[in-house]
Amino acid sequence: MNCAEANQMDMVDYLNATGHQPKKISGNNYWYLSPLRNEKELSSKVERNKNVWYDHGLGKGGKLVDFVMQFHHTNVSGALQKIVS
Repeated sequence: MNCAEANQMDMVDYLNATGHQPKKISGNNYWYLSPLRNEKELSSKVERNKNVWYDHGLGKGGKLVDFVMQFHHTNVSGALQKIVS
């Protein structure tokens, strides 16, 4: 699997598979407590129609591979391995 293929995977489905459920859904915006840090306010969002995420508290976002690199503290190769496993 390459980055382009991985980034086509649905981010909401990936987050669900890793045990992260949205706390609020508004249209195509799925709001989460950030999986990247401890927080009590919803600040991490997935725009499902664009298949991108953004963590307002960190000021970071992107596609699935970007998220997996942040979540697992790894590089692109490591992220791709995590996504296929």
